[in-house]
Amino acid sequence: MSANQHHAKTFNPNALNMVQVATYDRLILAPLVRVWENVLDWEHLPYLHDTSFNYVELDTGGQWGWRTWSNADHTDHVELTLASADSYVARSYQAGHQVSEIWTTLTDVYDSTQVQVRFFMPNIEENKIEKLGQLMTSLYTQLWDEDEAMMQQRHKRLHEHRDDRPERILGEQASIRSKLAGGDAVIFQIKRREYQIAEVDGRLVAISTICPHLMGPLLAIDTHGGLVRCPWHGYQFDINSGKCVFPEHADCTLPAAPELNLSNGNIIARMS
Repeated sequence: MSANQHHAKTFNPNALNMVQVATYDRLILAPLVRVWENVLDWEHLPYLHDTSFNYVELDTGGQWGWRTWSNADHTDHVELTLASADSYVARSYQAGHQVSEIWTTLTDVYDSTQVQVRFFMPNIEENKIEKLGQLMTSLYTQLWDEDEAMMQQRHKRLHEHRDDRPERILGEQASIRSKLAGGDAVIFQIKRREYQIAEVDGRLVAISTICPHLMGPLLAIDTHGGLVRCPWHGYQFDINSGKCVFPEHADCTLPAAPELNLSNGNIIARMS
């Protein structure tokens, strides 16, 4: 599959009266490889950017880009196309009519990425350009803020050194339970994986803090529902089995958790 828009890699292929309403320049403190991953990752839009996207459903996608529906009626959509080695374009449509064309250029700057975004809209009156430009730059500032934090955390996860010991003394049981009761996280590393302690049905268990999908954080635990959820892409896992219960197409599972045993009042984590 490829883009629906004919000549999608060219500027204004629908020959509309396009008006540039703003330009947004920013240095993203994440390497270029993480930014390109983010560009092709449509799946994070309704979760990481939940205040900006009310509805996102994939129509089709590939290395060319992706196309998503913007409403349940499938009348509105967004199509993102990789236009060159350093640029891509996102076009929004309502009832088949193009309402925006946004061009982004990415430049490698050592371990960071220079981003330039140009916003175009059709048939915009001159007295409305400034206000629309402010709205678009404000929106994209928030989107890039959220994306930058995600990319930085993923990059750190990919390159960090983790404790390789197969056994850890985590501390006194009473102290750990007191921390959990106060809402504090108890996190530890073992065999190069990271886990957190949670109380489930009165017992202490270890649960991975890292989503196996794209290494997002798994810190929000629903102990009553028996689930742990990733805020980046909405993936949910069963605490007991480790199976991914949402989305249905996912084939990733949580890594095996260490056993937590009590010895002389201390909690000891041990990989079997």
